[in-house]
Amino acid sequence: MPEPTATQHLSLHHLTRLAATPFELADAAAAGGFDMCGVRMVPVDPGEPVFDLVGDPHMRRRFARHLAERDVRLLDVEAVWIRPDTDLDSLIPALEVTAELGAQYLLTVGYDHERARLVDRLGRFADLADEYGLTLPIEFITYSAITNLADAVDVIGAVGRENLAVLVDFLQFFRAGAEWDVLAAIPASLLPYAQISDGPAAAPTTVEALRHEARRARMIPGTGELDLKRLVAALPTGIPLSVEAPTEELAQQPLDAAARILGEATRGLLAAQTARSRS
Repeated sequence: MPEPTATQHLSLHHLTRLAATPFELADAAAAGGFDMCGVRMVPVDPGEPVFDLVGDPHMRRRFARHLAERDVRLLDVEAVWIRPDTDLDSLIPALEVTAELGAQYLLTVGYDHERARLVDRLGRFADLADEYGLTLPIEFITYSAITNLADAVDVIGAVGRENLAVLVDFLQFFRAGAEWDVLAAIPASLLPYAQISDGPAAAPTTVEALRHEARRARMIPGTGELDLKRLVAALPTGIPLSVEAPTEELAQQPLDAAARILGEATRGLLAAQTARSRS
């Protein structure tokens, strides 16, 4: 099996198998050679069921022990979608638990198309997060209110808080037009980690198809047509990569087996990138 680069941390993203419990996710991360994982404990859509790590302190303590026993750390928690009616104060328990579990990042998405209001509410949420020492990576998504990399940079500048960052999802980067010049101008400090997956070169043509691809039909890193190696090289060296790969190919595989395939594929991609940079 190819070895990862010396400083490269790999995280197993919960969306890879969203039905998995946090315990199963940590087990799969360890089985696949990941040293991190990310967990969803904030509903994306109102009423969406999540494993209640926020409200169940017994489950939370068990999960913290489970992570430690498997030598897996929590990279991030997701996902707060800031909508016009999002009750920011109701998210304070999620901030507390994110910090308690040792994660530094609470992934955040802007889903309010009134820009001034979104900027104001992101600022207020960033202030709440700062009380717990947390950073909010802002993920741009083609079907959200922050649709591309340049838009994310503009919003972060308008909000003006030091605990905001840019989250580059490889699939969304290419689906939003692959803004290489914008990426090159972003300070490394604003790019703490990224999410990796693959896909075909041709993008879906409808919002619903884009949503389906992102949530259920990504591809194993290195098996699609996206220029992942160029994007890895364009990001700060050695930042953690979260493998976010809900794939049709692996959907019926046991999660441990799927994680092994994803881990080996990602390490192989990174090893090839390292070899190319040294040649």
